[in-house]
Amino acid sequence: MKKIRYFLLTVILFVFCIIPVYASTNTFTRTEDNLLISSDITVTSQNLDNILNTPAIDASEKIYDFADLLTPSEEEEIYQQVNQFINKTNFDLAIVTINDNNKLSAMEYADDFYDYNDFGTDAEYSGILFLIDMDTREIYMSTTGKAIAMYSDSRIDMTLDAIYQEFSERHYMQGITKFVTIIENYDTMGLPSNKDSKYAISDTGEIYREFPWLIVLGAPLAITIIVIGIMIHKNKLVRVATSSREYLDKDSLKMRVVSDRLISTNTVAVPLSTSSSSGGGGSSHHSGSSGRSHGGGGHRF
Repeated sequence: MKKIRYFLLTVILFVFCIIPVYASTNTFTRTEDNLLISSDITVTSQNLDNILNTPAIDASEKIYDFADLLTPSEEEEIYQQVNQFINKTNFDLAIVTINDNNKLSAMEYADDFYDYNDFGTDAEYSGILFLIDMDTREIYMSTTGKAIAMYSDSRIDMTLDAIYQEFSERHYMQGITKFVTIIENYDTMGLPSNKDSKYAISDTGEIYREFPWLIVLGAPLAITIIVIGIMIHKNKLVRVATSSREYLDKDSLKMRVVSDRLISTNTVAVPLSTSSSSGGGGSSHHSGSSGRSHGGGGHRF
């Protein structure tokens, strides 16, 4: 009998060890009498439903795994990385995963979640929200405040292009940590410039300058081939002289009278451009239901 009990106890312990236990995300209840939003947000008939349909959470937790994609240890590791990012960049950062999207789009869900939960590090509410939407199979990056200028459309596109494969292959932990690494490295580079197009993203999220091997190696080779071709062509045109007269140039001395006559004049005025651009690509932006401005972009997986 004791052996059976020990056996059952062993089985139970084994099952609990191999089955992952997911951490739950704490939420609070919004009501029309207590919407749990920042006092600067104006409530209207147009955005009231958006507010009530947005989960109310503790903005200090930073990781909101509603879709249960992460283990507790993974959440803890990501939380430490997110806090490191916040301290280094002075941008807020939240990671959200969902199974059901009750909004019109991943963009709307991300913007509302950020605005109605008091995220942001300064008066402009600067920060980023990264959404993994399992309902629409989309990853979405929403930017607010100073983060809109830092993460241009091209930077967002490059970031999402570099990580979407991890989510397609269900490597959620790797995809999230790589995302945070990339956006931290972009912040280290500074504001976007025309040099951004010369950079690429490695498998680990590092941003490096691509070496123009094709130009460095291809250009000299092409020039060499052209020069050799010209030389060969010239050699083929040379004919061996058979008489001394062939060395005489009968037309070596000619006199020509050339005169230039002014026919007319024409003056064209070209206005100088007064516009300026950083050359690094801009950041398109839109207004969320709260009235705040956001940048961002998404990628299906």
